[in-house]
Amino acid sequence: MTLIVGALSLGVFLGAGMMGVLSPFQADKSEEQPSGREGTFRYIRTVVEPRDARTKATPEMKPFRYKVNDLIQEKVKNGDASSVSVYFRDLNNGNWIGIGERETFSPKSLLKLPLMIAYFKWAEANPLVLRKSLTYVRKDAATEQAAPVKTELVLGNSYTVNDLIYRMITRDDGEAFVLLSANIPKARLDRVFKDLNVEYDPHQDDDSLSLRGFAAFYRVLFNASYLNEELSEKALRYLAKSSLKRGMASAIPMNVEIAGKYGERTVTVSEGGQKIVLNQLHEFGIVYHPRRPFLLGVMVRGEDPANLEQTIRDITRIVYEEVDSQS
Repeated sequence: MTLIVGALSLGVFLGAGMMGVLSPFQADKSEEQPSGREGTFRYIRTVVEPRDARTKATPEMKPFRYKVNDLIQEKVKNGDASSVSVYFRDLNNGNWIGIGERETFSPKSLLKLPLMIAYFKWAEANPLVLRKSLTYVRKDAATEQAAPVKTELVLGNSYTVNDLIYRMITRDDGEAFVLLSANIPKARLDRVFKDLNVEYDPHQDDDSLSLRGFAAFYRVLFNASYLNEELSEKALRYLAKSSLKRGMASAIPMNVEIAGKYGERTVTVSEGGQKIVLNQLHEFGIVYHPRRPFLLGVMVRGEDPANLEQTIRDITRIVYEEVDSQS
């Protein structure tokens, strides 16, 4: 793919006077303003807490893994899913439970998250990175999904890196993902996986990332332990603004925010001499329960996408109700 970075090479950063075409995303100045869930921030919990907060131990939740496992067994028995993996983490005290959490999957659309983190890490050293202008010159399918990849990018128009990141996360824009992927040095994306000790090669197209491994990206954003506070907050704010509210979001109260990412993939496998089309859905996010925020990841495989999506909803509902009743 031929990619044009404005009229300059990739190593040259454009100033504010040479930024790309302004879009409604860039024009929305409120995007850059944090608001206070934790002091001046809304989505992160910084590692450094007030002294009185550190002295109060968060009570552990009573085990509820068996409830989730019973639901999974029922779904598999009824043929709603062929396999289900779940990862849950209490973000107040770090306690977690997992069911098949080490089973690997192909992240596909979820790779937009570490790509955003890689750009924001780069921007810590050089803020002009986010003002760099990239020109969209060719339309290509970005990911393997059940439906054609949608994009709002206009051929020939230029967009800042920050605008593309916003589109990629909030609108799940596949072409923004392609453009951003092609214009980041390979070493910078590799560094994110290495720094967070996530065993995955982002340049290979296979099932090799686990739910437990992927959880690392959300944990470091919530604790602002990899990016600085401002960029961690910004990353989670973008995730919370995602327009693709599907399984998890539909299973929790409307007034509860979720900073999440949804992905899907269709693969053909051979079984008993016949080819079977299997769908893979995976969703991961931080659910901002007012008293006990938690991280939840669910990966499901099966033939009927509607049943898989319902499975994600049902698991999320059980987890949320359990967290709520114990809080």
